[in-house]
Amino acid sequence: MKTFLFISMCLFVGAWLLVTIRRKPSGNLRSIDVIVPAFNEHACLAKALQNLYFNPYVNNVICVNDGSTDGTGAALDRMAKVNPRLIAVHQANTGKGGALMHGLKYVTTETVFLTDADTHVPRNAGLGHLLAEIERGADAVGGIPSSNLNGAGFLPFIRATVKFPMIVVRRQFQQLLGGAPFIISGACGLFRADVLREVGLSDRTNVEDLDLSWTLVARGYRIRQNARCVVYPQECNSLAEDWLRWRRWIVGYAACMRLHWRLIFTRFGLFSMLPMFALVLIGVGAYGLSFARAGLAGQWQLMPMILFPLLWLGIAMVLGAISALHHGYLRLIPMAPLAILYVGISYAVWMVHGLKGLITGNEPARDKPTRYAHVVA
Repeated sequence: MKTFLFISMCLFVGAWLLVTIRRKPSGNLRSIDVIVPAFNEHACLAKALQNLYFNPYVNNVICVNDGSTDGTGAALDRMAKVNPRLIAVHQANTGKGGALMHGLKYVTTETVFLTDADTHVPRNAGLGHLLAEIERGADAVGGIPSSNLNGAGFLPFIRATVKFPMIVVRRQFQQLLGGAPFIISGACGLFRADVLREVGLSDRTNVEDLDLSWTLVARGYRIRQNARCVVYPQECNSLAEDWLRWRRWIVGYAACMRLHWRLIFTRFGLFSMLPMFALVLIGVGAYGLSFARAGLAGQWQLMPMILFPLLWLGIAMVLGAISALHHGYLRLIPMAPLAILYVGISYAVWMVHGLKGLITGNEPARDKPTRYAHVVA
């Protein structure tokens, strides 16, 4: 049943994308200001900022040095001296939400794009398609955070095998059924500046982008998803860092469910907020029951089939083919079944940390993944 629903969802979203593919990007160039918060981003900051201020839709790039202790501040000042459209802002460390709100004071355009210092935003990234959604009446619109594989290691390639198509399908389906996507990613979101000033960003959770997205929905703002804008954040190159990042995401998700519990009983809650949590519970239960049955019967030879059923292998290979076409790496196709690793990580993090966060609302200290200069070069 779960597989049938997934295939139906893919077909439904595919039909929707075919219907909307002819929509044109906005023609309003130089109409978007960009805010980039930066805390200890010296390794990757320069190239990320250059890609932004050469984008034809970007007016000014506002980079907020959030109390960095490496060379971020000095590098930012050097870049600002040679590019008048780069505005360097320095402050004591407040957290990402505080840095974004400080940067908002320097915005002069009607729309503002929020992204991260480790994210490659190509000059043809599709900001015009996000802007067109705003012009059609949206208050905020998210793009697709894919994976930057330039010089990346083995684990990022596994993550990339299914990430891009899964995000496109899942968030578009959430928008169609729930009225809004699950989240506008902090790596790729365009907002009406007046809406962002009114609602604001907070550091009360470690997932300020999810908290902001759900706050906008709760207040009746129109948020949308557009798959024509794709950006490329860095991925983690070790299981230890991946575990910490998934812990931040999942415990933050749990904390946001506590903060926004009233939304659970709405259309958005039923079709966007809850399904991801429900799928984890169903998945953990199904795998646990299957493993228990095989173990009690002494049929250990069935374990590989439980982890890699033929239908999953087929679906994973199709998703891997889409990702291979998108990224230009054919190796993503045979690697796609290994994406089960990230399913296992997410399930384990939910069991170890997520349920506790859901009960208590407490989150661990925010982690800082390693940055790699070659990934954005």
